[in-house]
Amino acid sequence: MGIPGMRRLGKSPPVFPSAGLHYAQVLLLLIAPAILVFIYAWGYDHRSVGLFVHLLRADSFGMRRSSCVEAWVVRIDSQESWYLNSKKLAPTELPTLLGQQFGLRTDCVVFLDVASEVPYSVAIDAVELITKTEGRVVLLTPETKKIHVP
Repeated sequence: MGIPGMRRLGKSPPVFPSAGLHYAQVLLLLIAPAILVFIYAWGYDHRSVGLFVHLLRADSFGMRRSSCVEAWVVRIDSQESWYLNSKKLAPTELPTLLGQQFGLRTDCVVFLDVASEVPYSVAIDAVELITKTEGRVVLLTPETKKIHVP
């Protein structure tokens, strides 16, 4: 005799089929890493994914007017010497000098001319320094150096 609906102590509780338990474990081992990979691949951490650089074309300046009257050229020669127009400078001085040149003007164009012998990382550093000053970086390539900028 006992309480109605209660089992006797001698019986064991029902057991899940082992195939279902293994299937659940496999799904758990696949889904958790898949979620992490999805979050990493789609960039939910809001990090920068690159640098925005313009390329010079013949019609680059006809469509949009800049508030800056003149454009500046940052040149890095094969010995990794940095120049702003014709003035030699240290890389750390570039943001300050460009900021002084720009004043309160916005949307200023800075041409970047890097010798082909210079490592790529130096050119990227130059782009990062120029973008700190809110200048639009226009990358000069051998082909675009032939275009006359008004």
